[in-house]
Amino acid sequence: MFVSGQVYVRRQLHARYGGQRQGGISTPKDHPFNMLFTGEQGHPYGYRDEWTDGGIFLYSGEGQVGGMQFVRGNRKVRDHVRESRDLHLFEYVRRGRVRYIDQMVCTGWHTRAAPDLHGNSREIIVFELTPASAFAAEQEGPQLEGDVWAQSLSALRKRAVASSDVGRDPVERKQLMRYRSAAVRAYVLKRARGICEACGEDAPFRTSEGRPYLEPHHLMRLSDGGPDDPARVAALCPNCHRRAHYGADSNEFNAQIKSAVAAKELAYG
Repeated sequence: MFVSGQVYVRRQLHARYGGQRQGGISTPKDHPFNMLFTGEQGHPYGYRDEWTDGGIFLYSGEGQVGGMQFVRGNRKVRDHVRESRDLHLFEYVRRGRVRYIDQMVCTGWHTRAAPDLHGNSREIIVFELTPASAFAAEQEGPQLEGDVWAQSLSALRKRAVASSDVGRDPVERKQLMRYRSAAVRAYVLKRARGICEACGEDAPFRTSEGRPYLEPHHLMRLSDGGPDDPARVAALCPNCHRRAHYGADSNEFNAQIKSAVAAKELAYG
């Protein structure tokens, strides 16, 4: 959709996708994503957006006066994974022109003191954003201790549904979410028991480790990346996986898979 490094005219983005034309957080009503804009114009309001050495982008929430609250755009950023809305980050290069940085995932947040528009001290929300590529399904991700395949399905599910702890630091929250993403992939493959969760056929072959080969598929994905949830990921044979992405009936097919996974998760939950 957006090309990394490409410069866009902001008003043209809004003309095509909608969303608030002012401020740093724009939430288009008819599209499944939020657009975030960063730049020096936020400095008078205490905003100091920046990258950390750990590869996390610290992004200030919205609100010019008084303490920030999790309402409107701030809530949309915090809850974007649960609401299945992607986050796209842009930075101003000059007035009215923004460069696309990357698709991001909110892996946590914290607050800090900063002046508001009138110079009064207040608490602002700082979102911790990680590039979605850090969670790509094709990456191995962090290793789970012990033999994953020896763990029970219930133990894996407990790991898969664990949420990040706001008491941790940003790097720990990022690693915890990557860890959870790896746990989800292991869980859904084991949940399938070697049978494609779309067509119901056995996995087409076994891997060198002797395990049935199936591929994790994101049903409500963040453009093929982002933190996972057990109810949003299915284990598919390669043929069904391609159909889910490229088939003429992909929408109906994904809805069918989603229903099948939901039924399983209801039983396991």
